[in-house]
This record gives sequence, C-alpha cells and structure tokens, in this order.
Amino acid sequence: MNPIIIIFSFFFLVLGCGIFRNWKVKKSKEFSYSILIACRNEERNLPNLFASLKKIIYPKDKFEIIIVDDASNDNSLFLMDEFCNKIKNAKRFHLEKKDTEYKGKKAALKKAVENAKYEIFIFTDADCTIQPEWLKSYNNYFSDKTGMVVGNYFEMNHNPFWKFSNQMSSTIYASTIGLGIPFSAAGGNLAVKKAAFLEVDGYEKIKYIEAGDDKLLLKLISRTRWQIAYNPEMQIHTINNKMEFHEQQKRKYGKFGMSSLLFKLFSILIFLFYIYLPINLIFFFDWKKPIIYLSCILFLWISSLVKHKYKFKLIHLLFLIVYPYFLIYFSLLGTFGKWKWKSN
Repeated sequence: MNPIIIIFSFFFLVLGCGIFRNWKVKKSKEFSYSILIACRNEERNLPNLFASLKKIIYPKDKFEIIIVDDASNDNSLFLMDEFCNKIKNAKRFHLEKKDTEYKGKKAALKKAVENAKYEIFIFTDADCTIQPEWLKSYNNYFSDKTGMVVGNYFEMNHNPFWKFSNQMSSTIYASTIGLGIPFSAAGGNLAVKKAAFLEVDGYEKIKYIEAGDDKLLLKLISRTRWQIAYNPEMQIHTINNKMEFHEQQKRKYGKFGMSSLLFKLFSILIFLFYIYLPINLIFFFDWKKPIIYLSCILFLWISSLVKHKYKFKLIHLLFLIVYPYFLIYFSLLGTFGKWKWKSN
C-alpha cells in the first residue's frame, strides 16, 4: 500500500476527530457584548442587516451596536443615521476618508473598538444578517480562559457548490480549532474578549496588511495564554455578490502568507499530494487506495455535517473530489496574483 496516501488519509481522519471537540461550557454566563460593524458603500445591504439587528433576543442593557462608516460615497451614512436614531443602544461613527495606515477595514474596526464599552467584541459585516439568538449562543462558549470564539457563515445563493464551499470552510475552522491549531476565522461571525484583544495590541501589528483582520487576529491571540473556541450553533447569513465572486475567492483563499510556518508547510504538502494523487491512481491503480482515501475524507465531511447539523447530499461526493483543486486554484491566484479589496 502506498505510504503517502496512507499518511494523508490518516491526516484527514485526525481532522475529522478534531471536529468532535466540545467547546461548550458547563455553566454559561450572561456576558455583555459590543456588536462592531465596519461599513463601506453598503446601501443595498444595510436594510437587511438592520432588520435582523432589531430582532436580537437579548437584554437591551447587555449589548450595544456600533457601526462605522468607512468613507462611503453612497447612501450608507443616511441609512445608518436613520437606524441609530430609532435604536437607543446603537451609535454610528464616520470616517471621512480611507485610512492609509490601517489597511482594509481595520481603521473602521479600530474606531468601533475605541468606542466599545462592553467586555466582548462581536464582529459582523454590513452584508450579513444575524439570527435572533446570536448573542445568547456565544454565552455557551466563553469561559474565563477563552479569548476568542470563532463562528461560521452561510452565503445566500442557489449554487450547490458554493454552499458546499462555505460548509467546507466551517469544517476547516472547526477541525483545526478542535485540534488546538486554529487555522482561520470568518470576520462576519467572530467574538473576541476585550482583554485578549488589548493584550495583542489590537490591529497595531497587522495594520499594514490589506486583509486578514480576522485570520491575523486569530493568529496573534493563538500565541497567548488565551484559548480559542468554536461555536457551530449560529450561522451568519451573508449575501454573495456574483459579480465579485472571482475576487472574493482570491481574497478568501489567497492568504498563504498570513499562515504560520507550520500551516505553510502543511499547505505545500497538501498541494503536492493533490497533484500526485490523480497521477498515482491513474498509473498505479489499486482499488484499496481510493477506498481508504475516500473513507477518511467522508469521515471528515460527515463529522462536520453532524457538528453543524447540515444535510448530506449525494452530489457532495463529487464536490469532495473537485473542491481541493478549486481551493488550490484560487489559493495560487490569490497568493501570487493581485486582488481587489471589496468596495475600493
């Protein structure tokens, strides 16, 4: 039996086991949250976001909403004012021009953080909608030792492969966090304890990097005494802009340079494995090899379905074969090519 295929199959098996780690605390506390949102040219999406924020089921004196306009040139600021005038625990701030020091949306998030008063910062995006019990769900995952809790998201579109891609991202978040080697996070559904955020100096060390306010912050906190947990309960819904899909995927997967040395090494080995795999199967076919490999991949996938309460579909079998090459393609494009930041 080919040892390379055996080693990588075992690797996927271990990832699947990591998903079953239970981060839920035995006795949850009712924390206070500052919901932080950066907005730039989101007039199409803000009405849906605001409608979902109004439906939050949580004590009004235990959370606040802070939204920062990042030099929008559309009608976003007017909509924000209209919303904040009606909601007592909501306030907005405005940056007149794009910051050249704090790249991406970090300047807007920094402004939000500076004006946040509660013990946990919880981040979402202007093109998202949230569930009514979103805040309540995070109470179940914060202990005294927890510095960050990573959530997941779901893109609102009708493309089954894109949906699968979202679910696979959640799989990677859950498995790596479960194994104690957190890989990445979704900035639209992320909670950070204020003390942990301040301990790593917030965005100061990563301010010149265009993207990565989520992944890089996770990387900084993972190096401290704080634990990182995973919350599979409450998905954030986000709107997929089909016109920007190509750029979005390059931004999402093209963050090779932001990963730790260990993950860079793993990424290169996995890339080489998926180049080697079809060649080996075609020229040195042995029916045991694909069965062992597919069994381990299926274990990882089914573990994620159970964790997130997703439904299994037969087409997932095809997607499990195609997805690694989709990931490699956009990872290479995003790492070695140029990509545009959203709403630049």
